[in-house]
Amino acid sequence: MCELTIVSGETRRIVPAEAGALVSDLLRQAVPSFALPCAGNHTCGKCRVQITGEVEPPDGAERRLLDEADLAAGIRLACSCRLAGNATVTLQAEGKSKIIAWNQTPPFERTETGYGIAVDIGTTTVAMQLFDRASGAVLAERLAENAQRGFGADVISRIEACKTEGLDVLSGRINGQLEQMAAECLREAGVDHIEESVVTGNSTMLHLYEGLDPASLAVVPFDVQSFFGCMSRRTLAGAPVYLPRCIGAYVGADIVCAILASDMLSGGVQLLADIGTNGEMALARDGKLLCCSTAAGPAFEGAGLSCGMPAAPGAIRAVWREGDKIRFETVQDQPAQGVCGSGILDALAVMLETEAIDDSGFLEEDFAIGDSGVQIDQRDVRQIQLAKSAICAGLITLMEEEGVDAAGIERFCIAGGFGSSMNFDSACAIGLFPAALHDKTGFIGNGALGGASMLLMNKSLREKSEQFARQATELSLSASPAFMDYYVDCMSFMEF
Repeated sequence: MCELTIVSGETRRIVPAEAGALVSDLLRQAVPSFALPCAGNHTCGKCRVQITGEVEPPDGAERRLLDEADLAAGIRLACSCRLAGNATVTLQAEGKSKIIAWNQTPPFERTETGYGIAVDIGTTTVAMQLFDRASGAVLAERLAENAQRGFGADVISRIEACKTEGLDVLSGRINGQLEQMAAECLREAGVDHIEESVVTGNSTMLHLYEGLDPASLAVVPFDVQSFFGCMSRRTLAGAPVYLPRCIGAYVGADIVCAILASDMLSGGVQLLADIGTNGEMALARDGKLLCCSTAAGPAFEGAGLSCGMPAAPGAIRAVWREGDKIRFETVQDQPAQGVCGSGILDALAVMLETEAIDDSGFLEEDFAIGDSGVQIDQRDVRQIQLAKSAICAGLITLMEEEGVDAAGIERFCIAGGFGSSMNFDSACAIGLFPAALHDKTGFIGNGALGGASMLLMNKSLREKSEQFARQATELSLSASPAFMDYYVDCMSFMEF
């Protein structure tokens, strides 16, 4: 037996361990918030820690992702480093990410009384608000990274983790997190009980919340154990929980709530995109609702990029050219530590403008973002290229299926934290969205949370949302030849 001492800020914790144990396994158990974006597959290099003491020498995977200066400073990858005896690991201080709860909803009647909680379980983040249901006032809120992030940055990693770590472990993580957040909200507001909660999320997150095996979501024909649209078998803060209905395996209750919040079924031809780890889209025309989902991956949220990070203090959030100088702005004006999603979009637009990359995305040498010390390499460009192509091709395929083009769209709503912070000019310049949508675009913030709050304060809207979710048509992009053609075309960095 040996011991690993974990140092995080002013906190020190000693955990017993066996020689040969992976540092990441010990951290995942002792520090649930510790992130492993690639789920420990030794590909992202994001689980850097400083370690002293008796550890095994670095293997080939670590040496590919760390340079000699890193190793000399005691920097190791938690997913590769194994104990050889007693050791001390120091976790790098992590700033609080910018997680949004603000949202815009259409006017609606509030029919319920008492207090209630609305929750959006995102793959990356969790947002919770405590309401006075009669007045609609937000009494408290909590925003946090999803406590399951130690099991990977995307839903497929979480599904795989259910096989290796156990469904109960992942389900327990999110349930425990929500109970803690709810207790903090009630304490802050001086509220001793609530009447009800509404918990929304994508299909995988709701399966994990309910403790339902999500394995079938990852294999053809992508069956779901439940579409939800029902009361949960769980409670939150001792009160019943309503789970909004999903449309399909990858078109979840979060997009259903965003559709409600966007009021896109009010008439005309309207388009909605909720961009996160999973890009979900919907098109409404003449009362008909067509939806699809595309695997954008976590690149827009900073994961998987050599320089990427969430929108925490020190993240480069905006980049522009001023004469022959490259300027940038960071979150909270802190020294640059990396680049978040909005910053990488701006940077790529500048790289196109300065011809640092061509339309194909070829980068001859790493691109420095001004004097920030942050650089973008070829692999980063390719990661964004894959993500933006999936989004743009998905939107074009959805429109083509319904027989409209971008010029025929009357209103384009963008939901989600990434969408709310990005520069739309940069997004169009690199081909993330069709340029014809530019002047028709509006941002509704956290549409999933907004829709959940509407369902919390007006129960009659639940039947409405369940009905349009049942009647919606899900377009399977994986089976669409048109999508594959557009996906290849949209790889180019250019306006579409």
